[in-house]
Amino acid sequence: KLVSRLEQQHIGAVDGTNLASAVRLAIAVLPKDAANRLVLASDGNQTAGNLLQAAEAAKAQGIPIDVIALKYKYENEVLVERLAAPASAREGENVAVKVVLRAVKAAEGNLVIQLNGNTIASSPVSLKPGLNTFTQLVAAREAGQQNFQAVFEPVTEGGRVVGDSVVENNKSEVVTFVSGEAKVLVLVDEGEPEAAGPILKLLAEAKIKADVRDGKAAPGTLTEWNAYDAVIMVNQEAYPYSQRQQEELRQYVHDTGGGILMIGGPRAFGAGGWIGSPLEDALPIKLDPPQKRQMPRGALALVMHSVEMPEGVFYGKKVCEQAVNALSRLDLAGIIEYGWNGNTEWVHPLKVVGDGTEIKRAIQKLMFGDMPDFTPSLELALEGLTKAEAGQRHVIMISDGDPSPPSTTLLDKYRSANITISTVGVFPHGGGDTSRMEYISRYTKGRHYHVDTQKALATLPQIFIKEAQTIRRSLIWEGPAFQPQMVGFSETMRGITSVPPIKGYVVAAEREGLSVVSLKGKEGDPILAQWQYGLGKVVTYTSDAATKWNPDWMAWANYKAFWEQHIRWAMRPPGNGNVRVVTENKGDQTVVTMEAFDAKGERLNFAVVRGRLATPDGKGVDVVLKQAGPGRYTASVPTEMAGSYLVNLQYAAPDPDREGQAIEGTVQAAISRPFADEYRTLEDNTPLLMQVAEMTGGRVLTGDPKADRLWTREGLQMPVASRQIWLYVAMIGIGLFLVDVGVRRVRIDLKAMAQGAMALFGKGKVTQGGQQLAGLKAARDKAQAKMTERGAGQGAGMSPEALTAEAKKALAEAEKRSKETAKVKFEANAEQMRKNVKDVALGGAAATPEILRAKPRPTDEKPGANPAAPGEGMSRLLKAKKKAQDGMGGEEEGNRP
Repeated sequence: KLVSRLEQQHIGAVDGTNLASAVRLAIAVLPKDAANRLVLASDGNQTAGNLLQAAEAAKAQGIPIDVIALKYKYENEVLVERLAAPASAREGENVAVKVVLRAVKAAEGNLVIQLNGNTIASSPVSLKPGLNTFTQLVAAREAGQQNFQAVFEPVTEGGRVVGDSVVENNKSEVVTFVSGEAKVLVLVDEGEPEAAGPILKLLAEAKIKADVRDGKAAPGTLTEWNAYDAVIMVNQEAYPYSQRQQEELRQYVHDTGGGILMIGGPRAFGAGGWIGSPLEDALPIKLDPPQKRQMPRGALALVMHSVEMPEGVFYGKKVCEQAVNALSRLDLAGIIEYGWNGNTEWVHPLKVVGDGTEIKRAIQKLMFGDMPDFTPSLELALEGLTKAEAGQRHVIMISDGDPSPPSTTLLDKYRSANITISTVGVFPHGGGDTSRMEYISRYTKGRHYHVDTQKALATLPQIFIKEAQTIRRSLIWEGPAFQPQMVGFSETMRGITSVPPIKGYVVAAEREGLSVVSLKGKEGDPILAQWQYGLGKVVTYTSDAATKWNPDWMAWANYKAFWEQHIRWAMRPPGNGNVRVVTENKGDQTVVTMEAFDAKGERLNFAVVRGRLATPDGKGVDVVLKQAGPGRYTASVPTEMAGSYLVNLQYAAPDPDREGQAIEGTVQAAISRPFADEYRTLEDNTPLLMQVAEMTGGRVLTGDPKADRLWTREGLQMPVASRQIWLYVAMIGIGLFLVDVGVRRVRIDLKAMAQGAMALFGKGKVTQGGQQLAGLKAARDKAQAKMTERGAGQGAGMSPEALTAEAKKALAEAEKRSKETAKVKFEANAEQMRKNVKDVALGGAAATPEILRAKPRPTDEKPGANPAAPGEGMSRLLKAKKKAQDGMGGEEEGNRP
């Protein structure tokens, strides 16, 4: 499964090589602070870009490019080098078709020449090494596009091709535009030919040739569209036209100068799903009605079941987006889903679409659960749609068909409310599932679609677009007949002062810019509008051309003049038979040459020649031809992509016979690149790779990792990485500052830390009594040390017994002095208490007595401690003794010399 997913990924074009782009991308992603080297493995053949320029950039940055040459050579090969034919010709003229074949070696085969898909010549040919030229004369019997194709068929022996290696380069094609009478294409549905009947009749009377096709058989390439001077679309909906066809229609007008006349009807314009299409950009009106326009809205509910197909969730979301894109911003839309949590709910309530952002956000959150029953979802949809203020209500339900069907009672409610249900069966499990969904759609007057083929990915979006258009009928105005208002001035309305009444039209909005509106309907809606779009012209008429909405127009005296003037205005201007265009391929460029003559056959000078080149990818390029000689104008255009190019040129030159007048006209030419230049190369281009390696200081590798020494640093320029170091310096400075503060302000007592550690781990623990005795002993030892120090001079020679008696005497004196001091303080406190009591008594009844509390004693005991606690007396005695000793020490020190 992983491999299949990888195979589906788009890896870019495989029919071309751009080595320069690859080198530039590699340089861009290389790290800037490392020594870099590139390895280029290629055959050296490039179809786009300039590898040497990219190598110059690598050299400037000191990046060597090592190359591995992938060598090959086709010993037996035949290719169609060129197919040449005049770009334009007159009707009935013989056209010379020239085929140039290139052979590596002598070869045999068959050369086939076709015109518009029909073989007109087929003959065996013997080729010699080099170029071989063959010419075939073909009579241009009809006007329009003539597509010539040449195919070389090599000889086969035993099912094996002889003398040829690459089949992609065995064909070529060229287009010749044969001038003749003007011709238009009329697109109309086969089921209602009467809608285009009046138009076809007036075209015949105006002697304008017309081809009639169903919309499903519309041209599939840009060159086919250009066989016509204009395209008339009668009540055409967008559903039959692919996205590519819609883009080609836009390009047909903008880049090749074609014209379009779009005529309305119930399935045209916005009601036909053209909103948001590429063609809408080419129309002189906006298909989405203005915000201020009051009109019935449509309501669409999407009921989503599991999409059991490859990448089902992804494509399920895509089809929902396609349906929303086909709606007007004024329409209502909602989504109902059975989630994997077992709940059926509105994942997006039924509300106005607006810019579509909110509902598309909800679409991306869809999980596509496997619902067991259709009934809850359809009941929820019925409730929401019944309450919605909308003129048209519709349900699109996508499923594999296995849930239980709804009851007939529920479907009767849908019919009573005029709500239709269309079902889309995606990969159903059996015929019963399909029948179940068909019954639901048929009962509610909807449509059923069965999708279980490989084309599901292409058909699903179109189905949802078509079904979403069901509610677009709200864009149609129908009512009592009224006469459109004529506004502005247009050359297409010459001689027309008024038009008959109409009964209906498709609502649209005016487009700003160069659009010209000639007729307006109710509330100022544009009915008839026109403008120049690029090189071409477009006319829109939002009512119809038949009797449904225009019953009085058939008998109108100016009916023919009205339509003929608009059709001829939109048609491409007629070409000049005295102007020829020749194209010549030169690599990825094509030289376009135009030769112009006047009516007398004299060369036409000082002409201004401009045009557009339509490219195969749907884009356009401006073309300006400059005069290179008498009556000769040239320009070079890019044609690096394979496919068909169309160039449409408009010229204007001063008329030598009429002063102040100009000779004007248009001319077309087609440029064909049937296969990419990738298939023209017959061998590798190793010299180019060697030149790149030499230029950049790289190496030519052999492909052997050991011999090539891929990881060697020889020839590399080691870069100097310059980085800002202020952050590192700042961090180091902060660290040093903290260390300095710690050294200066914090005192580290290693002995205390060791004792604390010992106490923490249980070493040296003693009882409370032992602690007191140890403290007393330490105090005694300290006192003895001090006395010994003081009396060191006097007690020299005294016996230990005498020193001990002296110590005892000093201790007794210290205790006596401490008691006297305590007695004095006690008497002072008692006197103060008596005084406070006396003051309270003298204050009388009005005085407020204070609560007298005894001041805490000068001890470390906590307030409220029990005075009779064990060890308290001993503690007081030791502290008093220590204080006395400190006082004695001060006195002694004061008496020292």
